Formats: sequence, structure tokens, C-alpha cells
Amino acid sequence: MDKTKIQIPKFVWIVLIVLGCIDLMRGFMHTVLLEYAALNIAGLDLTVAASDQLRLLGTFGISNWITGITYILIGLKAKNISLHILGLIPVVYGLSMIAMKINMAGYADTQADWGGIALMIPYMGVCIVSFIIGIIVMFKKSKANYIEK
Repeated sequence: MDKTKIQIPKFVWIVLIVLGCIDLMRGFMHTVLLEYAALNIAGLDLTVAASDQLRLLGTFGISNWITGITYILIGLKAKNISLHILGLIPVVYGLSMIAMKINMAGYADTQADWGGIALMIPYMGVCIVSFIIGIIVMFKKSKANYIEK
């Protein structure tokens, strides 16, 4: 093995595969169990614009299926970009949350419970912590390889 090439730490792509499995579960909840999730997890009021709300929640579920499968495939077949993806996930969610806040500023606060947020906080934490530890491990391996030369 070429000592100048640093491998992505194994835990990084394993974490990405686990996140992919979680996204598949989220996709299942947002599509197959759509009405249950809307009423009992998100706490949406389906007496107003039910079809629109369910369509939006279901559409989000489709993207969960796609990200879940993509994360698993990256973890299995493209391990070298796993660390990049772990860093990208919280950045994209963060920027999207800012954009949503800006766009929702003129509207009343939500009345929904959004119970899925309880899962997303640790999800983001795992991404951030795994990304940081992955960077540290790679830096230490890189430094060790440099010293060996």
C-alpha cells in the first residue's frame, strides 16, 4: 500500500452507512406511514390543506429514500468521499434552516410538534462529531506517514 495515500478511517464510512439506514427508515415513515407520521410524529393539523401537507411530507420522504440509498452506496463503493459527505450534511441542513427561517419570517409560528426533530439533533451531532474525529485521525495518520519518510 502506498504510504502517501491516507485512507478514510473505517468508522467514517460505517457511520455513513448507518445514517443511510436511518434515512431509509425516515423515508418509510414519510411515505408508507405518511398519515400516521403526519398526525402522530409531526403533529400536523390535517383539517386544513391535508393533501398539500401530506404531499410535502411525502415528497420529503422520497428524498430520504434517495439519500439513504446514496449514503449506503457511498459507504460501500466510494469510501474515499464518505468524510466529505459527513461534513456536507450538517452544512446543507444548516443553510436550509436559515433559508427557511428567512422565508417564513412573515408567517405565524408553526403549531406542529415536529417530533422528528428529536431524531435529527443526534443525527446532526453524529455527522459533526464523526467528521471532526475523522479529520483528526486522518491528520494524525498523515503526520505519522510524513515522519516515517
